[in-house]
Amino acid sequence: MSENKKHIDWADDHYKQMLVYQRRYMWHEDTLDRYAAWLGLHPGMTVADIGCGLGYMGYTYWKYYGENGKYIGIDNQPKLLEDARRQTEQWAKGGEAKFLEGDAYDLPLDDNSVDCAMCQTLLMHLEKPRDALAEMTRVVKPGGLVLCHEPDNLSSSMQHRFNSLPELDIDDEAFCHKIQLICHRGRIKRGRGDCAIGAHIPHLMSQLGLVDIDIRNNDVVFQLEPPYDNPVQQHRYDSMKKHVVSDSARQQELDTLRREFDAGGGEPEDFKRYIRIRDRSLDTFRKQVEQGKFFACGGYFYYICKGRKPD
Repeated sequence: MSENKKHIDWADDHYKQMLVYQRRYMWHEDTLDRYAAWLGLHPGMTVADIGCGLGYMGYTYWKYYGENGKYIGIDNQPKLLEDARRQTEQWAKGGEAKFLEGDAYDLPLDDNSVDCAMCQTLLMHLEKPRDALAEMTRVVKPGGLVLCHEPDNLSSSMQHRFNSLPELDIDDEAFCHKIQLICHRGRIKRGRGDCAIGAHIPHLMSQLGLVDIDIRNNDVVFQLEPPYDNPVQQHRYDSMKKHVVSDSARQQELDTLRREFDAGGGEPEDFKRYIRIRDRSLDTFRKQVEQGKFFACGGYFYYICKGRKPD
């Protein structure tokens, strides 16, 4: 959605598949019902989705606002917008949906023109998330809603989750947390965004003068337990199995991690130690996944934050 998102081509088939995968089984349906009431969504609203990708936010909430309503998806990836337009035939019934090419720092919308401006996993990729949030505030009508779905991936990654892998000793686990912090800071220094942005949003909204600020956490828990005998677990298991056997995916992850580690000021020997620690359990992990024996349970920090523009 900005020059910083050009680091990743979200229209590339790999990332497009990731967009679809990550959003499948993302919410419990009854949770969305409660959120819609909490947000005050109602039929006939005009909603702008910033960094819309394939329009996921639009159809996630459509049944709450779409009757006689209007959805405007904005993204800087023309190929994604083409795909999103085609898919609206499946969900945008009873209202209007359109898509515009644009930048999160300079939205192609008038001041005070929409009832709600929303985004999902956009601000985490931006070098200047506050500026993008200010643009969302600009286009919302007085009394209108600003809605952000953003994670705190740093906190999620540093949890001590229950799983079937051998436990690290305390020194190694503390050391791995240190490496994660270094990489997190390096990502920010490289202009790649802040993957812990979710916890910052209420303060950013307050700085921008929004009111009625509130935040909730998605109640979906990651759980895998053999024999993975429901659609949600089977989906997660199939995706994990595909990922862990891919040496190219692992190498791509390590290359990115190394660049962030270097930018964060890490010492080369520390990175080598970190990889040795990871590799000790990698073979066990792969075998457990391939044999259908891996189990795990743990939550996420994935926030839904709202604020309103003063009347």
